[in-house]
Amino acid sequence: MTVRRDLVILLGILVLGWALLMAGLARWQRSRPVSPAAAEPPLIRYPGTESAPEQTADPTGFRKYWFHLNEDYPSLSVYNFYKQQLEGERWRPLGQGQPQWVRREDKDAPRDLFRAIWISANGLFQIDLEMASTVQVTKHGDTRTEQRQPGIDVFVTMRRALMPGITTPVPEPNPQQGAPSGPQIEVK
Repeated sequence: MTVRRDLVILLGILVLGWALLMAGLARWQRSRPVSPAAAEPPLIRYPGTESAPEQTADPTGFRKYWFHLNEDYPSLSVYNFYKQQLEGERWRPLGQGQPQWVRREDKDAPRDLFRAIWISANGLFQIDLEMASTVQVTKHGDTRTEQRQPGIDVFVTMRRALMPGITTPVPEPNPQQGAPSGPQIEVK
């Protein structure tokens, strides 16, 4: 019985030591300044939207703002602005090819949606760009008429990456290695 009691005491000492070590490491980590690599990047705003409402949740790194763009569907000016700004700062688009407008049939009215996602160079943050154009459908017997509401609703969201290990961008190719092998033209 003394061996069992000695093992229980030893196990208790190990657990207590582990807890003290973890508490000390947590305190030390909180006292260190945040490195620039882990700091939250600024949310880039589309020109003219500085006064647009913003929703934030600081502990989770969530920031979102929205506005109504007075341009006709299928405008890509917001997408092109973010593409130029973000990719200039080494953000990488998530997915293959350029995003496209897609029709979605809601119960109220059909909407044309556009969604693009970029991942930061360190893979910790993502920016979602969503644009929506609503269509009003009128039915007269067998004929169906669509009238598009003017403008486009735009939603820009920055948050921590949902799956940083999976969505981490592929590193840039080394120019000394040459061009990647395989076809460079996509055939449809």
